[in-house]
Amino acid sequence: MSDAQEKLDLQKAFEKPGARRRFKKLVGLRRITDRDIEEMIATDDAGLFVEYLDIGGQPIFEVRWGAINHGNSGSFQLYHFDGQFFVSMRTEWANELAGPFGKALEAAKKFPGIFAMEYMEEYGSAGAVRFSTDWSGLGNRLLSRRTKEKIFEELTCLVGSPLAFYWCEAKSGRMFKDLFDDDAGKALMDLHKAQKDGALDAISAAELRWNAQTKDDRIDGYVMGEEAKHFTSAFDSFLMKVPLDAKGKLARFRAHWVRICLPHRAGKKTIGTVVRITRPERLFDHLVPAAESD
Repeated sequence: MSDAQEKLDLQKAFEKPGARRRFKKLVGLRRITDRDIEEMIATDDAGLFVEYLDIGGQPIFEVRWGAINHGNSGSFQLYHFDGQFFVSMRTEWANELAGPFGKALEAAKKFPGIFAMEYMEEYGSAGAVRFSTDWSGLGNRLLSRRTKEKIFEELTCLVGSPLAFYWCEAKSGRMFKDLFDDDAGKALMDLHKAQKDGALDAISAAELRWNAQTKDDRIDGYVMGEEAKHFTSAFDSFLMKVPLDAKGKLARFRAHWVRICLPHRAGKKTIGTVVRITRPERLFDHLVPAAESD
């Protein structure tokens, strides 16, 4: 890791009595010797320190992003030893090691907004990235769900988001034409056909397939807001990237792609069904904006 900006203080990391013995036990008694530890500290080899923690089953928590259409990526890896936290930060422009920190969130605050990204119209879906997180069993014990969320928010500036989702592929809240090319889309087309044909048995069978296909990712009775202006037919269906500030029922699917379909009117309200799209990456090269009267 010679290209890393090494700011990890090994003298401080091992200042507690018995730290060397605990580190040896963490890494594995047959994998590291006392001499190895002393040489690592004497040469201030922070990169080797992190490599040993890797051998010991770490990092305990990681935030990653990767571009969908090109090779750019980055990662924030959080490590733990002897009650202290350490970071390995990798980006396209630099690698950095840092620590120790007394709290996990302190480590993230060293890199505020380093993974912050915004959708740019001129790039369209070519700017799409995927954020993801992962943690070990130790990480789950040391970090609460809220701490994981706060770390993610600190790095990405995306407040209230899930911990794994696609970003920058489309403007949130914009409506797109439905491609009907996933399993739920095909089930919806079958339901539409049965409804148009009018055969009760066929409609019942299609409804059963639709409900079974979407039961884990569906919101019924969604009262539309601005989306309603796109719906003029009972068979209209559109796709949308849910905004991070979504409220009410739609908040369940913040930052996810959804299908809004099966509309009906109740007085002045337009009510529909919302279904989360589980594999949205197939959409990104085929997004067609919906006209207001589409």
